[in-house]
Parts: sequence; structure tokens; C-alpha cells
Amino acid sequence: MADHDERKNDPRKVVYDATRPAVVRHQGTTASERYLAQLAERSFLNLWSYPSPFIDKKLGGKGDGKELCDLLVVCGDHVLIFSDKTVAWPTSDNYQLSWKRWYKRAIAKSAEQIRGAERWISSYPDRIFLDRLCTQPLPIKIPPPDRRKVHGIVVALGAGNACKDYFGAGIGSLMIVPLLQGDDHWRLDEVLPFTVGDIDPRGSFIHVLDDASLDIALGELDTIGDFTSYLAKKESLIRSGKLIAAGGEEELVAYYMTHMNSRGEHDFTKPDGSDLAQNEKIALDADFYSELSCNNQYIAKKLADRNSYVWDRLIETFTTHMLDGTTIVPDGDTFDLEELEQGVRHMALVPRYLRRTLGDAILDALKKGATAHRFSRAIAPRPSDTHQGTGYFFMTLALPEMELEGGYAQYRSVRRNMLEAYALLLLRRFPHLERIVGVATEPRHGKRGQGSSEDLIVAETPEWTPELLVDLDERVQKFDIAKPENSFEYEIRGNEFPEVQKERERQVSDGWNRKQRRARLAEERKAKRRRR
Repeated sequence: MADHDERKNDPRKVVYDATRPAVVRHQGTTASERYLAQLAERSFLNLWSYPSPFIDKKLGGKGDGKELCDLLVVCGDHVLIFSDKTVAWPTSDNYQLSWKRWYKRAIAKSAEQIRGAERWISSYPDRIFLDRLCTQPLPIKIPPPDRRKVHGIVVALGAGNACKDYFGAGIGSLMIVPLLQGDDHWRLDEVLPFTVGDIDPRGSFIHVLDDASLDIALGELDTIGDFTSYLAKKESLIRSGKLIAAGGEEELVAYYMTHMNSRGEHDFTKPDGSDLAQNEKIALDADFYSELSCNNQYIAKKLADRNSYVWDRLIETFTTHMLDGTTIVPDGDTFDLEELEQGVRHMALVPRYLRRTLGDAILDALKKGATAHRFSRAIAPRPSDTHQGTGYFFMTLALPEMELEGGYAQYRSVRRNMLEAYALLLLRRFPHLERIVGVATEPRHGKRGQGSSEDLIVAETPEWTPELLVDLDERVQKFDIAKPENSFEYEIRGNEFPEVQKERERQVSDGWNRKQRRARLAEERKAKRRRR
């Protein structure tokens, strides 16, 4: 094998412009804030998650800025405000008194911080910064008020063991009883310990996650689209009066994951998918999630989802360069983080189930592309699909055998031109699509470390003028991109919960009862958290 000096069109010979200043994000101050930041980055990805942002509200105009919240997530129309408090459970045999004290410090204080952050974002959306000195503005624009969807999330930690002791079972998650409103949680003579409802009905709904449900909610609904859809539908369920009670947040998550509405979306519907009538209510006991976790179809889903994280890694290939200031832009273009963010945002808003299909397509294209000069794999949703507006394709293009005059830079310029032609061709072929997201790279073979790159395009449906159509036809013919052997298109298909062979009753197969399975699940989650 020739060394890299003899390699044709070697990408390592390209001299790129100097890097731009990196976006430096805070990592959180306390252990729980750092852990929350890690969970958020895994679920919502790095470009949209900002631990401990600051506002330029200084004493007398001097000193450091004030912390806005413990974590701010901004992606598309969604703004997620997290307030994290770890408060030790008071040492007292009086659960009523201890709950009142703990609730005020761990939940009520966080709700106040969230309301303050909401007011600031509403009044001063351009005055949010990443550093205490307020010199580095938040790089992601806050959506305008007419599109903005704010979600407040309290993360209240420290009462999990006391909660398990009080109920004598369970995983330590707080019960949810919507009849509890505002100060009812702690001002009444007789309160309900370890139970939350609508903690501040005066404004947008504020969700409460605890020691047990934080990992479950962000682990099961680990994309920005899946998580915010759940929060919105949960808020609607609770404030509609149709939820009597739930044994914990995890029970709502499990119910939501296993029920679909008539539009093909997860929702809090009846088992047949129809909406709850005005006089119909649901109550979820403390075993729904533990039963789901032991279900063979759920286990099969988790296995099938493994390839979906290929999509996550692809997104972060682009966003990490954007944050580090090392994104390469075509000649004549300037680096614009806001414009680039809009492109990768469409990728980030894809739900986990669809990412599975996209991940499979990428892996298949890489496999076939390793033995072909050029190959592309396209995913075109049908007009009836929930996410019907955006199509995707992944293309591999081998480096030429001959040395180009412009070397690797010339190859990449041709690849970008070809990428645009593919995108326009798909928009023309599927007129119901609003946009196409396309990614191109070279095949993965040969020695590691030989260099490679990825190009991204987001093409919106254009006005099909005669001139554009002629230009597209010329490029299609020039690049010979319409041949069946060079590309393949298919629809989104498969089941989110794959069919598996029916098993006998679980009591026969594993010998565990419901209480034992819940205890085992809690221990497994605790061990997993220790390993992190």
C-alpha cells in the first residue's frame, strides 16, 4: 500500500482556513447538574443543550451575571428550562412535616427559578450568555413568541429512599395526582407526602422529575421531538382532568409509549387509539412500566434501536465541528452558525423510531458504497406519514483513481454539486416533500486515519422555473445520477415494537412477581447510574 504522500487526492494535503473561536459551554457546578448535562447532551445533542447559562443582570452593573437556570435546551420552536435541586430528606419521623420542608426547598424553589427564567426569555431573549462575564452570547436563537413552546422541568433529587420507605415498595418515584394544585402540596394541614400534581397552575405547566424518573424519562424519550411531544401531551392530559392518578412519572411514560392516536402519534388514548371522551378518565397503577420493561417486544425494540444512534453520531459529526469552530465551508461562503444550525436541526428533530430507519439506510449505503464508485440511499416518507414533509438521502462517492488538478478540494466541490443535484431530483420526484436533507461522504475502506469528510445539504422545494429544470436535467445527465444501480429509494417501514414469538406467562418463565420485578429494575438502574 502506498504511503499517504502517494495517495491520489489525499484529503490530508488540503490546507484549510484557520479555525474560528470555539463555543465554550459550561458543564454544570454540582454533581447532579453535571449528570443532568450529560443526560441532556445524550438525548438532545450538544448544539442545543447549554448547562448553567447566564443573564447580564448584575449588581449595579458590575460583577458576574446571574444564572438563568441549570440547563437550557433550545431546538426549533422548543425551549426547555431545567431547574435542578438536590435536597437531603429531613431527618424526622413526621412524614407530613418533612414533606412540607423538602417540597418547599426542592420543588417550590425550582418552580420559582423556572418562572423567572420564562419572564427573562420573554422580555430579553437576546441577553442570554454562556459565561459568567456575559461575553459569549447563546449561539442558538430563541424562537419568536408566536412559535415558542416553553417546557419547565423541575429535577428534584434527594427523596428517593424516603419515598420507597413511605410506600413500602416502588422505585422511589413521586406519585402524580392532578387534583393537587399549587400550594396544596405543602400548605394544607394534611398533605400527601411524595405526591405532586399541577405545582403552579397560574402559568405554563411545570413537570417534576425525581431520583427514579429522571433517567427513565430522558432514557426512553431520548430525542428532542419525542421528549417534547410527551411533555405537551402529558400537560394536556393532566389539565384536561382526565387523569385520576399515576403511580409515578414512569407509568405515564410507559402508557404513552404503548398507545397511539389516529394520526399515528404516541398519545394518552384508549387502547383502541380513540380519544378519551370528556367523561372518561384513566388511572395508572405502579406496575405499568415494570411490566413494559420485561415485555419481549420492548426488549426487541431496544435491540432494533441500536442502529438509530448512527444518526445521532452523524449529527454530532457536524455539530461538534460547528461548536469547535472547525466547520469547512465552500469557497466564497462564510461561516454562519445560525444558518448551519437550521440545517442540522431538521436532523435533530427526527424521532427515535425514524432514526432507526435512517441508521439502517446509512449502514447499508456504506456497505454497498465500499464496492461501488457511487451509491445513494434515499428515504422518502409517504404523504400520509406523520413526518411527511422531509425526505433524506445518504450518498457515497469514491475518490478518483487519477490525481485531480485541484486534488481533494476539487473532488469535494464536485461532490457538493452532485449532492445538490440529487436533492433537487428527489424534490422533483416527490412533490409532496417540503425539503430534502442529504449527506455525502467517501466510502469507508482502507487504512484508518487516511482522512475523510462529510457534506450536508438541506434543500427546500424551489420554484420550478424552466431555467432550473433545464439546469437540473443537465446535471443529472452530467453526473449520471438517475441510474438504478447508483441509487435506491424506499419508504419508511417496520414496527416500532417488533413482533416477537409469544411467550408463556412471565410468572412461569422467570418466577418473579410484580413487586420483585420492580425491585430488580430499581437495582439495575442504580447499578447503571453508578457505572456512569
